[in-house]
Order: sequence, then structure tokens, then C-alpha cells
Amino acid sequence: MQIVAGWALKALEQYSRMEMSKEMGTLTNSSGLGYDVQAWSKPLLFVLFVAGNSYVQLLYNQHWAFISSVLTPEEGARAFAPIAGLGSIGSTLAAASVSYLVERTSLISLLHMAGVSYIVCAVLADLAFGIAREGGFEPGGDERRHENDATNNATATATTPPSSPNTTTTPSSVGTKGAYAPVNGSKQADVNSPTPLLPCCKKGNIFQQARALFQRVPVLGALFLEVIVSQCLSSLVNFIYLCRLKATITDDAARAGWSGGFYAWINGVSGVFQFFAIPVLLRYCEAHRIWLFMPTLMLGCTVFTLATFQSSGLLGASASFFCIKTMEYSLRGAANEMLYVGLDYESRYLGKKVVSLIAGKFGKSAMAVALSIIMVAYGESSRMMWWLSATALGFTLLWLLMSVRLHSLIEATK
Repeated sequence: MQIVAGWALKALEQYSRMEMSKEMGTLTNSSGLGYDVQAWSKPLLFVLFVAGNSYVQLLYNQHWAFISSVLTPEEGARAFAPIAGLGSIGSTLAAASVSYLVERTSLISLLHMAGVSYIVCAVLADLAFGIAREGGFEPGGDERRHENDATNNATATATTPPSSPNTTTTPSSVGTKGAYAPVNGSKQADVNSPTPLLPCCKKGNIFQQARALFQRVPVLGALFLEVIVSQCLSSLVNFIYLCRLKATITDDAARAGWSGGFYAWINGVSGVFQFFAIPVLLRYCEAHRIWLFMPTLMLGCTVFTLATFQSSGLLGASASFFCIKTMEYSLRGAANEMLYVGLDYESRYLGKKVVSLIAGKFGKSAMAVALSIIMVAYGESSRMMWWLSATALGFTLLWLLMSVRLHSLIEATK
């Protein structure tokens, strides 16, 4: 879609340069029909932005669901942070190259590059699932895993000599959930009686399933509310930052270059957290402590933004945006996966779908609708920006309360 949209925008740009009237600023073809270039480009960019973000979220959640399904909790504690760190390194390099690429090509050319990267990503994802399928650890429900185990064990029995009486099969510790390895002196595993699917994941629509899941696993219900509040705050802080950036840097190319460098710093710091800070942090404290750390740190940033609203300008808004994005790219990802990896497959599968795709999108969408109404009614005045900063502080306090509740439930289930 990015590639097609890039071609369409490039064609509009070239056609407008040839046929645009200097007096009217409109695009005129041979038949005399006028076309406003912005009237075509804005809806196209809107659809592209929505579709692109939806696709990225889908890929992100599917990749992490795959990883958490094939790793054990112990392996996840060692691997999640470095994997996320590699992602941050890639994001850092891409963001840092935005200014360079815009100067030597164009903004539209970035759409073509993004489309190519999606194609490469899809090919690699297909290869990963193929390897998992061949190795017998493809992510799947309990019934599917036990059926695969029974088939594998039947094949092994038919092709290998009988084992000693004291040899049985138990789950191996290599991270391939559902794989089995012989261990002496243990009880024979019954692989022919698959664990039934959980009721909450079989009946009703997604909201009924989510309600049943939250009743059975209260921690996921608390996480659902925590994600809604944090995503509302993230969207609000993002909006304040963009308004400040637009008011401070008026040139489009300069603003794009500055934003690219800023995101490079965000991803670079996130990579440092993922490669160094998080592994060290998990050695000395448990992962659920992160839920208390994130809103506490954000509270300091929002207080600073509000206290220095008149004097700091872009600096204050950038500090809050930098803080919440860095935590989203590093700390939140590690904390979420450490929470999911200890759950059964069905709770992990439905929980990720409900929390990431419903709670996250609902929080962002609700805040976007509210901000749209506010901007139509009051505009981007300085006084309104102050009230939005104060609202961000209020959402930070609410986020802290939700995190304390989540932390308490995790403590209670230990």
C-alpha cells in the first residue's frame, strides 16, 4: 500500500507542477476540470496513515506472540530485552537516516522504502513460522500441541527401539513448548488426553470472552485498564508535542529532519535500556516493579512540563514525549511479555488480543476524538495548551493508581 500510495502522490506532484495555475493554485487538465492537489493527497495520506499503523500493530503483536509462545519464562527473561534492543537499533538507524534521505530524495520516496521493508518483514515472518512448523514447535492451542506431541511420539515409537522401563517423556527446557524429551525416573506423561480449550476462549463475542477472561485472570483485567489510561496519556502527550513542534519549527523539511533525529534519540536510549539497563534491573528486582517505576518517572516529566510551560516551550513537551515513548519501546514491552509468558496459552492468546488491540486502540481513539472536539471548539491557543498539560498530569496520576493496583494483583498471585 505504501508503494502504491507513493506512486500516486508522486504522480499528483508531477502533474501539479506541469498544469497548476499560478493564480488559482489548482491543477487543470485538458478537459478543463480542476483538481486541488491537497484535496487528493490529504485523504490518501489519512488512509495510508491509518492502514500503516494498523499493519504495524498487527505485525508487532504477532511477532511478540510468536516469540513468547516458543520460549519458556526463563528463556524469555534472558531474550526479550535483547530482541527488543535489536528492534530499537533498527528504528534508531531508520529514524537517523530520515533527514539524509529527505535531502537526497523526497518525502514521497520514504513511502516506497517503507513498503519494501514491509515486504521483507512478511517474507522473514513466513520463514520463521515455517521453521517452527518443521521443528514441531509452531504456536498453537493446547489441543493442537498435544495432537502434535502424540503424533511425534507415535512416530518415534515406530522408528526407535524400546526405551528402558525408567524412561519417560517430560517437557524439555529448550524453549519449544509442547516438545518432549526423555528423562529417567519420572512418571509417564499422558499425551493422548489433550487439555480442553478454556470456556472463556470458546463462547460468545470478543467482549463476553474478555469479561470471562478477566474474571478468571484478574491480573489481565487490571492490565486492560492500565493500558487504556497509559495510551490516553501517550496520545495526549504526543498531541501536545506535535503542537509545540509545529509552532516552533515552521518549515516542513526542517521539522521532518528534527523529528527524525529526535526519534533516533528515543530509539537509541530505548536500545540502551533493553540491552543493558533491563537485564541488570531484572537481576536485582522482579519484573512487576517496572509497573510502579514507569508512571513515577512520567509524573516527574509532566510536572516539569506544566511548571515550565511558559518558559520551556518545545523542551518541556519534548521531555514528556521522550519519556513515555522510551518507556513504551523498552520497559513496557519487557514487562508485558514477562507477564504474558507465565500464563497458559489460551489466556495469553486472548489476553494479548484484548489488551493490545482493544485496550490500546480504545485509549488512543478515545483521546483522539476528545482532542478533535476540543480543537474544533477552542483551537490551539496558549491557554488551551496549558489546560492540556494539566490534563496530562491528571492522567499520569490516574496511571499511577492503575499501576499500583496491577502491581498488587501480581504480588497476590505469586
